[in-house]
Amino acid sequence: MERARRAPSGPRRLAINETQDDPARLIDEAVRYLPGGTYATTTLDRSPRPDFIFSHGAGAYVYTTDGERLLDVTLGHSSLILGHCSQPVGAAVKAQIDRGNTFTRVTRPTIDLARMVVEAVPCAEKVRLVNSGSEGVLLALRAVRAFTGREKVLKFEGAYHGFADELFFNTNYGNPDEWQDLPQSTPDSPGTPALLRDLVLIAPYNDLDGTREVVRAHRDELAGIFVEPVMRGIASRPGFLEGVREMASEFHIPLVFDEVNTGFRLALGGAQAFYGVTPDLAVFGKGMGSGYPIGAIAGSDEIMSVFDPASPEGSKVFSLGSFHGNALSATAGTATLTELRKPGTYERLNGYGDQLREGLSELFSRYDLPAQMSGEGSIVEFFFTLEPITDYRSTLRTNLRLKALLGGALRRHGVFGGGGRYTSSTCHGDDELTMMLDAVEASLKEIREAGELA
Repeated sequence: MERARRAPSGPRRLAINETQDDPARLIDEAVRYLPGGTYATTTLDRSPRPDFIFSHGAGAYVYTTDGERLLDVTLGHSSLILGHCSQPVGAAVKAQIDRGNTFTRVTRPTIDLARMVVEAVPCAEKVRLVNSGSEGVLLALRAVRAFTGREKVLKFEGAYHGFADELFFNTNYGNPDEWQDLPQSTPDSPGTPALLRDLVLIAPYNDLDGTREVVRAHRDELAGIFVEPVMRGIASRPGFLEGVREMASEFHIPLVFDEVNTGFRLALGGAQAFYGVTPDLAVFGKGMGSGYPIGAIAGSDEIMSVFDPASPEGSKVFSLGSFHGNALSATAGTATLTELRKPGTYERLNGYGDQLREGLSELFSRYDLPAQMSGEGSIVEFFFTLEPITDYRSTLRTNLRLKALLGGALRRHGVFGGGGRYTSSTCHGDDELTMMLDAVEASLKEIREAGELA
C-alpha cells in the first residue's frame, strides 16, 4: 500500500483546558474516591493507579488534563462510530433536552428509532429499547426461555456477552487453565452463583462439528444459541454462521446474534446484513447511540410477542426500566442512524479498516514479525503468530507479550488504546491512517532497539 512517509512524532500537547484542573490532583482524587481509581475491574487486570485523566474528545482524538492530544483507536469500546462530539448528534440531543428526557412512556424519538432499526436490520420486526448491551442480553435470555419453555443456553468459548451473571462464563476475561472441559461452563468472576453453570453450555467457536455435537446432545434443553458474528475481533470462518443458522433451524432453537459490537458498524443492517445470515433475535448497543447509554433487542414478531402486554398470561415476560426508551438516548440513536444512512458511509468506514489492516501487515512483515490479521471491516485485530487464528484458545498461543509492548509504546507516540482490536469512526481519514501507521512503526523501532522484539 502506497502512503506518504513522514517522520514519526510524539503526542501533540495543547494548552490545558479552561478549568485548569491539576492532573496530579485529579489522579489522587480518582484513587481516593474510586476503587483503584478506575471505572472498570476485570479479573485479569493488574493495572496500577491511572497515569492520566481525560479532559475531552473531538472527532478522532481525545485530550488529557495535562494537555496531550491522542489518536483514539478504541472509541468508547467501539461506541463512537461518528467520533467524539458528533455535531449532528449533539445538536439533536440538545434540542431534545428542552423537551424532556425521561417520561417512562413511549415518545416520538423511541418510535422513530425503532422504525429505523426495523427498516435497516433483516431480523427486526419489533424492537425493545433498553440502556445497554448487557441489559439487552439479559432480556434476550428471558425472551428465548419464555418462548421455548427451556432454560439452557449455548455460547461460544471466549465470547463476552456483557457483565451479567447469566452468561459470564468462559469469556475472554477468564483463565482457560481453570476451565472445565467443554461443553461444561466455568464462571469467570467471583460472586457468580455456581448453580448458574448448569444452565450454560460452551461450544468451540468456528467449529461447526464441535458445535453440532453439543447442540444435538442438548437440543431438547436449549432455549437459544448466542453468537458474536465477529467474536472479540476474531472473524467468523466462511460458512460458520450459515452452519449455525442451519442447525438452529433444524433443531428449532432460536438463534441470537450479539451485535453489540458489530451492529451498525459493519453495515447499516449489522453483521447479519454484512454476512447475509439472519438470526431470530439480535441485541444491539454501542454504535447505535454514538456513546449515549442505549441497547436494543430486535427480532421477529413471533418471539418479540413475549414483550407485548396483550400476550396471554404465562407467555409474556417482565420488562420494565425507568430509563428504557429514554428520549435523549433514542434521539442520539436516530441522529446516528441518519448519519450512517448517508451514501458512501460504510465504503469509507470499512475502507479505512481494510487500509489499516494492509498497512499493519506490511509493517509487521518489514520487521520480520509473523502476524495474522483478523477482524472485519472497521474492526481491526492482529496476533503475532504463524498459526491461523480461529478461536479464543488459538489467540492464547500467540506472542501476547509483544502485543502488550506495542500497546504501551503506542501510548508514547500519541495513540490511545493501542493494544489491538482497533476500531475507527467516520472521522478517521488519511491523516489518522498515516499517524497510526507512523506510530506503529516508531513503536516497533523502539521495541527493537530495546532488544525486546523477540
